Amino acid sequence: MFNLSENLRKPINSIDLLIKINAFLVIYITFFTTKIPFDPANYGDIFAEETTDIKNQIVYLFLFFSSLIILSKRFEKILSLLRSEKYLGLFVLVCLISALWSEYSLLSIKRSFQLFVIFLVIIEALVNIEPEILLKQLKIVVSLYVFFNLFAGLRIGAAIDPIFQTWRGIEVQKNHLAQTSIYCLLSSVIFISFDKKLKPKFYDALLIFVSVFLIYKARSSTAILVLMMIVFVGLIFQIESIFSKFGFGRSFLALIFLFFLGFTFIFLFFSSEIFSLIPGYFGKDMTLSGRVDIWEFAWSDIEKKIFLGYGFATYWIMGHPRLEIFADLFEGFKVNQAHNGFIEIMLQLGVVGAIFFLFLITAYIYRMFKINNNLAILVLVAILTLNYTESALFKVGFGVTTFYFMAAYVAVSVFHFKMREVNHDEENHSSSYSGAKF
Repeated sequence: MFNLSENLRKPINSIDLLIKINAFLVIYITFFTTKIPFDPANYGDIFAEETTDIKNQIVYLFLFFSSLIILSKRFEKILSLLRSEKYLGLFVLVCLISALWSEYSLLSIKRSFQLFVIFLVIIEALVNIEPEILLKQLKIVVSLYVFFNLFAGLRIGAAIDPIFQTWRGIEVQKNHLAQTSIYCLLSSVIFISFDKKLKPKFYDALLIFVSVFLIYKARSSTAILVLMMIVFVGLIFQIESIFSKFGFGRSFLALIFLFFLGFTFIFLFFSSEIFSLIPGYFGKDMTLSGRVDIWEFAWSDIEKKIFLGYGFATYWIMGHPRLEIFADLFEGFKVNQAHNGFIEIMLQLGVVGAIFFLFLITAYIYRMFKINNNLAILVLVAILTLNYTESALFKVGFGVTTFYFMAAYVAVSVFHFKMREVNHDEENHSSSYSGAKF
C-alpha cells in the first residue's frame, strides 16, 4: 500500500532526480514547444526571417549544463552505451561538424546543438532510469496534449486552421497537430501494452480514441496514411502470431518488413513515374500537391553538393535567394522543406550523411528483430511512412518525429545490449558448469 511518509524518508538521489527532470522537460517541449499557446506571434509569417527564441535558448542551455553534471557522475555507464550504440552518436556528430562547410555556420551549430542535447538527455534517461518511470512521464504529457487539443478544437476559435477550416489545436497548422497525434496514438499503444490492470488499459484506450479523433479532425492525408499503416501492421502482427504456431512467424514478419522497406525505396527513386499512373492519389493531384516537383528540384541542388550537402538545417534559410527561386517556380507557393525526410538528409549532409543514416537504420532493424519487439517495428514503420511526404526526421523546432526516432533507437539498443549481456552470462555459467561436471 502506498505510504507517503515512508517514501519521504527515503534518501533522494540528486542525480537521478536531475535525469528525471531533464527527461520530463524534453518530453514536454517536444509536444508543447516553448511557445505560449494561441499567441498571435505564433501565426506570423514564418518565411519572413530567421528569429531567435530566447525561451528556447534558456531551456536548451539548462538541459546541456545539467546533462554535463549527470555525465560527470555517470560517465562510465553512459560511455559504455555510446561505444556499443555507435551509429546515432556518429550521425549527431556529423550534424555538428557540418557547420564547418555550411554557408550559415552559426545557425547550423545552434540547431545541431539542440539535436545533440536531446540525444544526450535521451541516452542519460534510458541508461539510468527505469522504463516504467519514463512511460509515466510520457503518459502525463500525452494526456495533457490530447485533452487540451480536444478542448481547444471544441471551444477555442484560434484552434481552427483559417486556411483549411480544419483543426490545428495549439499548433501553427493542421499537419503539425495530425503528426503529433500520430505519436500520441503510438504512445498510447505502448501504454496499453505495458499496463497490467484493467483501469489503466481503459484510460489508454481512451487516449487512443481521442488521438484518432484529432487525426480525423485535422484532415491530414499524410497522417491518415500513417494511421492506415499502423492498423495494417497491427493486422500483420496478428497474422504473424498465427504463423508462429507453425514455427515460422518471425520469418514471415521479417519478409513483410523487407518488402515494405524495398517498396519505400522504389517510391523514393521512381516517385514521378509511379504517381503518373495513380491519378487522384488520396484526393490530391499526381504530384502530391507539388511534392514531386519539389523533390525533382531538390535533387538538382543535391547534385551541386553531393558529398557533404549544405550543412545541418541550413538549406531552407528564410530570406535566402533560393526560396525566391522556389516561389517563382511554384507560382508563389512558399516552400520551407523538401517534404521528404530522406531527401532532406541528402540536402543537409550529402552522401556522407546518407551513409551514416543508412548504418543507423540498419542497426535499428537488426537490433529490433534481435529483441523480437513488435512495438519497435510499429514505431519504425510509422516514422518511415510519415517521413516519405514530410521532412520530419532529424528536424529541430517541430521535432516530435526526431524525438521518437531517437528514443526508440536508444531504447531498442539498450534492450539489445542488456539481452546480449544476459545471454553471454548464461553461456559462461553453462561453460563453467560443464567444466566442473567433466
